[in-house]
Amino acid sequence: MTRMLAIVLIIFGVVAIGSGIWMLGQENSSTIDQKSLENAIAAAIKDSNFTSKEENLIRDTALQEGRDPEPIIKKIKEDLKASIDEPETELIDVNVKAGLDFEKFIVMKFNKDYFVIKQWAGDKYVEGRYAETTLDPDLQLELKLGNKRFPVAVECKWRSNVKGDFIRFANDGQLERYQAFETRTKMPTFIALGVGGSPSSPEALYIIPVSAFKKPIQHMANISKYWKPMDNDFFFDQEKGELR
Repeated sequence: MTRMLAIVLIIFGVVAIGSGIWMLGQENSSTIDQKSLENAIAAAIKDSNFTSKEENLIRDTALQEGRDPEPIIKKIKEDLKASIDEPETELIDVNVKAGLDFEKFIVMKFNKDYFVIKQWAGDKYVEGRYAETTLDPDLQLELKLGNKRFPVAVECKWRSNVKGDFIRFANDGQLERYQAFETRTKMPTFIALGVGGSPSSPEALYIIPVSAFKKPIQHMANISKYWKPMDNDFFFDQEKGELR
């Protein structure tokens, strides 16, 4: 009887030890899985780029833990979107910055000893609301000759390249507006067109009277006669109403 009891106790001890080892293994597995999940989430948030590989890793790890991966993935995406949206509101739109840089380049072509900037338009708007002057040319200047003043207006357009043999130097409706502005104000109005290079240093420059064309898309052969040497300042011939 004593021997029998000893055998039972031995068997019970072995089972208990085995169970303990199995439970320890399960606990360690859970810890490892949990740590893997945390690492995957941290990696996704750290580089602000939640790739499909990271999403699959999080999904597989969560499923191994018996957890629903979808709320975790949804939360990560929401957090990333919130963190990305805030700094984006402080970024300057690339096209807006390019336009401003080219405007600065054009302004420097007007010798400040002879030209006064009367208005430099700022294209600010919100929810479709903007100042009426936003539709006017970018620059309104005056040539000073003694006591006399001669107004001139310039719309600045920069294009990174020419697509084929044609170029669009204004958007639909803009050319008509600038022509209407010239008629209404009696102010000689021109489009300063920069092509290639960078906005602050284009490869080619053209000064186009808004009355020269009926359509804002032209063959480069038609534009070429308005080419202007890059290194020269602007000269406004008030008698002929020409800017060159």
